[in-house]
Amino acid sequence: MSDRSVLETFAARLGARGADFSRWSPEHAAEARALLVRSAEARALEAQTRALDDLIARAATADVPNGLAFRIVADVASRRSERFEWLLGSPRRFGLAGASFGAAAVAAGVLIGAFATPQTSDYASAGVDFGPALVVAVADEDI
Repeated sequence: MSDRSVLETFAARLGARGADFSRWSPEHAAEARALLVRSAEARALEAQTRALDDLIARAATADVPNGLAFRIVADVASRRSERFEWLLGSPRRFGLAGASFGAAAVAAGVLIGAFATPQTSDYASAGVDFGPALVVAVADEDI
């Protein structure tokens, strides 16, 4: 194995198991100790991982005030209910103007759909055949 691949393997094991070699298999721990003796880059990787392990250990033992989890859950629940109330109250805020605008938008969509849709009988009476063009267009979309 090349030095680069040995270092990559070492870095992957550090990421998976941390810098405490007691969490490694005995054979991998022995290989890691031998690599640390001969490689400055491996020592730097191990030092970075050890520092990260220390940060994680300190964060895991941080003092958390009593009831913090309950306060967080209660705050999230109250925010959810506020959003739900806002949604339910929206017809009162927009009133008749909002309802009128919504109805006009739906009517406009229906009219545009009715008049913008080509009628096949118009094209058939004009002698236009879209059969092959439609097949090519569908086939081109599948590519």
